[in-house]
Amino acid sequence: MFTEITFENAQQALIESSLNQTVVVQFYSPSSPACEPISQQLAALAQQYPGQFALTRLNMDELAPLAAQLGVGQAPAILILQQGRPVDGTNDFSQATAVSDLIARHLPKPEDLALTAALGELEQGNVEAALTAARDAYSIDQQRSDIKFALIRALLENRKAEEAEQLLDSLPLEDQQADYQALRSQLELLQAAADSPEIRALEEQLAAAPDNLQLRLDLAIQYSQNGRNEEALESLFSMLKQNLDVLDGQVKKHFLDMLVTLNGEAIASTYRRQYYSLLY
Repeated sequence: MFTEITFENAQQALIESSLNQTVVVQFYSPSSPACEPISQQLAALAQQYPGQFALTRLNMDELAPLAAQLGVGQAPAILILQQGRPVDGTNDFSQATAVSDLIARHLPKPEDLALTAALGELEQGNVEAALTAARDAYSIDQQRSDIKFALIRALLENRKAEEAEQLLDSLPLEDQQADYQALRSQLELLQAAADSPEIRALEEQLAAAPDNLQLRLDLAIQYSQNGRNEEALESLFSMLKQNLDVLDGQVKKHFLDMLVTLNGEAIASTYRRQYYSLLY
C-alpha cells in the first residue's frame, strides 16, 4: 500500500507523481512507537478512498537529508504534495482526527471525480456512461464551465441537441472561445442532420392534413430518432390528452418508451408528471 521512498525513486514517486495526483508522504522512524498508529490510519484512509491519492513513506533514520530538503526535520510527520511541491502537512497528532482531517482537505471533490469519469468515458467512446457521469457532476455544481462543457459534449454525442443548445446558450461570454465554437459547430451539424428529408416530408404532409393522427405519430417517431425529444414528447402528449388509447394504444406505447429511454432527464420527469395527471 505504501511506496517506500529511496534516493533512487524520490524524484518519480514524489515530484513526478504529484503532477497527476495528490501524494501523501509519511515521515517515520522504525524506533518511534508514535509512527505505527499513523501508518495504520493512513492505510485505512487509502482503502476508504481508493485511487484518490498516492501513499508513500520515508524512513527518517535512513533518509534524513532528503527529508530536510522537503522541510521535515523529525518523525512523525505527514506532508502533502501536489503539482510537484508541498502544499500542506502536519507534525501535530495531538488530536485523534489529525490524520483524517489533513487527508480530507485534499481529497478530490465528488464533482471532480464525476467530471474525470465523464471525460474518460468520452475518450473511450462510452457516450451513455459519459452522459450519466457528466449529469452527476452538473447536479452537484451547475456553475462550473468545465463541467458544462463536458455535459454539452456528452449530450451532443448522445444526439440530445435541445438540451445541449440550452447549456451552450447559458455559457458566459468569457467562456465562448475555441471550445465553445467547436461545440456550437457540432450542434449545428447535429441539428442539420435532425432536419432530415423524411421529417420535412412528414411535416409538409401534416400541414396539409393536420387531423391525420397517424402522420402525427410518424413524425413524432422521426423526431425522437433524431434527438428532437421535446418536440416528439409534446406531439405525443397532445394526442394522449385527447384520448389515452388513440391509434389502438400506439401513441401511449411510444410515449412511455421515450420516458423510459430518457429516464433521469428533466424533460422525462416533466412529461411523466403530466401523464400521471391524465391518469388520476
